[in-house]
Amino acid sequence: MEKALALDIGGTNFRIAEVRLEKGLPVVIKKDIIPTKSIKNVSYVINKFSKDTEVACIGFAGPIIGSHAKLTNESLEVDIEQLKKETRLTKIKLINDFHAVGYGISGIKKSELVCINKGAGFGNDVKMVVGPGTGLGKAYVIGSNVYPCEGGLTTLGIENIDDYAILDYLRSRYNGPVYYEDIVSGRGLIDIYNHLEIKSNLEVNFKIRSLILEEPVNKAKLITKYSSKDKLCDMTLRIFTKFYARFVRDSALNLISSEVYLVGGISEAIRPYLDKYFMEEFQRHRTYSSLLRKINVCVIANQDIGLLGAGAAALS
Repeated sequence: MEKALALDIGGTNFRIAEVRLEKGLPVVIKKDIIPTKSIKNVSYVINKFSKDTEVACIGFAGPIIGSHAKLTNESLEVDIEQLKKETRLTKIKLINDFHAVGYGISGIKKSELVCINKGAGFGNDVKMVVGPGTGLGKAYVIGSNVYPCEGGLTTLGIENIDDYAILDYLRSRYNGPVYYEDIVSGRGLIDIYNHLEIKSNLEVNFKIRSLILEEPVNKAKLITKYSSKDKLCDMTLRIFTKFYARFVRDSALNLISSEVYLVGGISEAIRPYLDKYFMEEFQRHRTYSSLLRKINVCVIANQDIGLLGAGAAALS
């Protein structure tokens, strides 16, 4: 049975897998996850992982120019022609990481969906996938077509005096305009935490603070873990969820999406806060509150969605 090599390369994790189609749907045969910072040579990783695969698709978290791409938030680069020379691969597709995520929806099982709003939709076959990570990714799926976009780089929406306080903190940090992915991302989560530590009257648990700052990969999981006994963690996640919901709400209204899928490790880690607070902010709209209630919103628990999508794209 034909198989393909799938790569999902983000600022935090470098995921690689062999994927095949079963009954027309992508299935991961074997996989590996490597910290992106440790990757020096993509060809070496490919050759070590797979000895006989000739077809591949790379989902890449950064701008793609021709056959070349560089990560937005890290120094790693890939070049298709160079990979063909240095590996057994003869056919390689290079697509945006959320382009791959959009294709990956087809391989997700119902048991891997956690719905936080069961809406009837609008019968228009428009879906949206969105998720924070090193940055903030988004894509629309219309029928069988996927349309990735750089939605995370839209200007941050501010609504009240508390929002302005965070905006001022981030403006000074970035010395310029502030975008949604500056707050709805892994680094944004820590910036909210640091802002509250400085500006709020909340007590700081320095032991918890050290554990969070020293955690190399999943700070969101740790902040969620301690949120029940640490007010700073709790408030950090409430604010993060509020801005996440606003971004998703406005993005869903752009194309009147019937279905919205929240993906990635952060979405999964903060699920208790998505359950409690996300929909309240998502549906808070002066004109379209009733319409927003009809949108089906689910968290995808399967972290391999990018690999599934890259595999499906490679085999299409």
